[in-house]
Formats: sequence, C-alpha cells, structure tokens
Amino acid sequence: MNIAYLDCVGGISGEMLLAALMDGGANARELISQLNLLHLSGFEVRVTEEIKGGWRGIRLLFSVDTPFRSSYQLGDVLGLIASSSLPAPIKNTVVRIFERLACAEARVRGISPREVCFEGGQFIKSVLAVTGSCLALFMLQVERVYCSPLPVGHGPLISAGGVVPVPAPATAELMRGVPVYTVDAEGELVTADGAAIATTLAAEFGPLPPMQIAGIGYGIGAHSFPVPNLLRVFVGKKDIQGSSTGTPGSDDTVLVIETDIDDMNPEFFPYVDHLLRQAGALDVFLISTIMKKGRPGTRLTVLCPPALEEALLGIIFRETTTLGVRIRQERRRVLNRHQIQVQTPWGQVGVKVAYVEPDNPLQLSPEYEDCRRLAGSSGRPIQEIYHAARQAALDKLHD
Repeated sequence: MNIAYLDCVGGISGEMLLAALMDGGANARELISQLNLLHLSGFEVRVTEEIKGGWRGIRLLFSVDTPFRSSYQLGDVLGLIASSSLPAPIKNTVVRIFERLACAEARVRGISPREVCFEGGQFIKSVLAVTGSCLALFMLQVERVYCSPLPVGHGPLISAGGVVPVPAPATAELMRGVPVYTVDAEGELVTADGAAIATTLAAEFGPLPPMQIAGIGYGIGAHSFPVPNLLRVFVGKKDIQGSSTGTPGSDDTVLVIETDIDDMNPEFFPYVDHLLRQAGALDVFLISTIMKKGRPGTRLTVLCPPALEEALLGIIFRETTTLGVRIRQERRRVLNRHQIQVQTPWGQVGVKVAYVEPDNPLQLSPEYEDCRRLAGSSGRPIQEIYHAARQAALDKLHD
C-alpha cells in the first residue's frame, strides 16, 4: 500500500503540502499543467528552492492575474470544481475539503456553510493549492495519508476580519478530535486550508507508521518562527513484508459508532449521511430495526478513523434525535489499493485496483462518477462504459 506521512515540523498549509509533494517525487511541470483542468486563466506558480532554518526545501508562490471578486462562497468552489476537467476522485476530495472548511467557518460564525464568504485572492490561491495537493497524491498513487500531531503557535493574529486568536477560530474548529501541541512561536503555523486538508485526508494522527520510505519532500512556508516553517512529507509503502508473503491485505483500526433511532423523520437520514461522509466517515449505513413497544426504528452505524470521533459525534448529536451512542474499536483488514486511469471509446475513466500482490489484482472497480458522466455525454448505457473501462484496466495491467 502506498502511503504518505505528513510531518508537520513547523506547520502545514495547502501551499506547503503541494511544495513538499513536488519535492518528494510528484512532477512539478506535470502538476502545474494539470491545474489548468480547473479552467482558471491568469495564474502563475513559481517553484523555488530555498533554505530556511538550515533546512533545504521547495517554496511555492502563487500569483493570480485574473480579475476576481472580493469574496466567494461555497457554491462558487463547488461550481468551479464541477465544471472542471479533473478526474472524479480529485473532484470528490477537493469538494470534501472545502465543504469541511466551510462547515468550520459556519460553526464559529453562527451561519450556514452556504453563507460563508472566503476572501477573493486568497480563495483562488487556496483552490489551486488544495487541488494541486490532491493531484500530487493521486499522481504518487498514495492510498492512505497519516499525519503527525499539529503544532499550534500563539497570537493575536491580524487578518482581514480584524484581530483573532491563534489558532484562528475556524482552524481550531477543524482541529477537534485531533492531537495538537503548543510551540513557542508567535503566529499561525497551521492555516485553515492546511487543517482542512490534514483532517479530511488523514486516516490517523500520530508518529511515523512502519513504512519503506521511497521519497522525502520538504515544503517551506513564508514565515519565520523559532522553529523552521516547513512541512516534511514521507512517501513510501506500508506492510511491504505482508504483501510479499501473500498476506491478504493490511490491518487497520476503526471506530464503530452506532445508535438506534425511532423518533426522527426518516427524510433527514440522507442529509445526516451526507454530513458524516463529508466530515471523513469511512462508511455510513442504515438498518431497519424493531424497537421497544414494537416501534419501527433505524440503526445508524458509522465507521471512522479514531481521530475523527469527536467531529462525527458532534454531527450525530446535532443532527439526529438520539440521546446516546455506542462506540467500539474494531480491527479490520483491507486489500491494498491504487487507482489507474484508462481510456475508453467515450473518454477517460478512473479504475480502483485492489490486490494482495501488485501483479495479481483481485478486484477492478471503475469509478461510478466517471462512468455516469460519460454515459450522460455519449448516450451509451452506463453498464457498457463500466465493462469497457474494466476491460481496458485488465489490458493495461497485463501489458
């Protein structure tokens, strides 16, 4: 399994992560070219090598010449991503990150996520950095992300909205349920987009997991702190020994959060499902039950990484009528996975490949959203596109 570990030595931001992934093996020229799939004109990405605090690394500078509004809302980024030519998995991940960011901003401001306004110029740069980071992980075929505890400085911080504490309120909201520690640095080490990326993508927060390191990248930030303002990323493989001996998959630990509900409008469950998945749940499912006095009920079960326990509990208690939940930790075994892109007569489709040994795939699953998009544009049955993509993947893997 290909994994990445985000070592937040001196913080994390979208730009620092993208720079570190470039330094760790993602092709910078190809990445910048892929950002054109956003259909944004007039931006430039400058890649420079610098030394900060005795550490060499890559720093990115975004400049945006395209006229932009003073503020944007969540609907703007959703529309921008939906109209782009990005692969479906990238679209889905970027949307999850910005929805999570908007939900955090909405909570601290007491408004709905759709009403949150992002500052114009910084918003465009965040879209580029977040999308670029997701593209880089996709290009490196990273299947799982791990992250170190997040370092927190102190304030106050002067922003466009006035004086705010450090960490900024939305950033602090994003850190719920995540291990953090204080650093003697005045300023913002972890930005809102950095926190949104880390808490959306990371399966676990903690020390460097057992892995075979293939690449190390350093992304440099713009600030000067007593600790170097940089992010270190390790890219490599986990459970190499298990895969080579034929062990079926790798072990993982998840939380199972469960509750039975018999007094809630069932029309609300799809909305709760959406919020939980958007916040990082690995799976959500509903089971019909019979409760006390013969009343029909629904069992809501959520699988999630342990780091997201508090965030998902907040959604369940806020959005459902339950008075309590059951929580247990379970060990699971998952097949190693990566994704490839294949060409069909109607366009490109992403295919998820699951395997024990890389040269012996056990399952091939074309991306539903890609197949649906091509079915709509071509008029062909979706199952025809699905089977064509699966065959193209078989042919590609056996070449």
